[in-house]
Amino acid sequence: MTNFNLYKIFMVVAEQKNITKASEVLHISQPALSFNIKQLEEDLNCELFIRKNKGVELSALGKLLYEKVSPIINKLEELENFSLDQKLLKEGLIKIGVNSANSNQIIGTSINAFARKFPNVYIKIVRLSQKELLEKLSNNELDLIFIDYCNLENNLEIIKEYSANYQLLGNKDYYDKYKNLNILSKDFPINDIILPTPNNKSREYIDKFLNDNNILVNVKYELDNYSLLYDFVKDGLGIAFFNSDYYIKELKNGKVFILSKNLKIDARKFICVHNKNLYNPSKTELIKIIKNN
Repeated sequence: MTNFNLYKIFMVVAEQKNITKASEVLHISQPALSFNIKQLEEDLNCELFIRKNKGVELSALGKLLYEKVSPIINKLEELENFSLDQKLLKEGLIKIGVNSANSNQIIGTSINAFARKFPNVYIKIVRLSQKELLEKLSNNELDLIFIDYCNLENNLEIIKEYSANYQLLGNKDYYDKYKNLNILSKDFPINDIILPTPNNKSREYIDKFLNDNNILVNVKYELDNYSLLYDFVKDGLGIAFFNSDYYIKELKNGKVFILSKNLKIDARKFICVHNKNLYNPSKTELIKIIKNN
């Protein structure tokens, strides 16, 4: 089989119509270029160029070959450039799956850092059940998933573990009024508690804590979006359980406060997982960022 590079050299010579100019374009010596053209002519058993005083012209068979080969070579070069762009992350796609709204708090910093560093890579995030995410990851339909801790198949690997320790947060008014009270106190505003909706995985752990401590609440609001839940708490519309590790900035700025430092629900562990058999340059770079955050 004739070397692919010989056809690339043939095309450049055909387009430049001059051995010297073609050698400059290809960054190879004139003798090496002439040798390659001669080799291609021998492989095809035909004369491809007619040598003239000021350059070369395609022979009849050379013109026919050029018409046949040029679309193929151009397409192959596009694929080569695409592969290079992928490696350099000048373009690309990364698909991420999450099983909980809480995952947005976990991945937010890493995703933002990745997007700033590689602005031309398209990021797609989907929210599905844990079972669906594991199936799609095994089938190479997703690059990374963020799920609750579980046993994994051999081809799947944990990149990082995250803990979720829930604490009760409120705004300054609630903090000033109730900071010295225990949640079991009859004066504690348990009926001002805002909870995530039952379909939110966090609700399972919060309900268990309330039931284990025989705390009965009349839920003030049920919200599926943790960003909205935070806004309600910040604006004094109630109090709620949050993973305080992801609200360090807001706590330092006095936007919200931990109402009871002794109250902590050590409930949940998240993991970031990838398929070892799937190669994607974008995934490789995002994993580096995740490990460093």
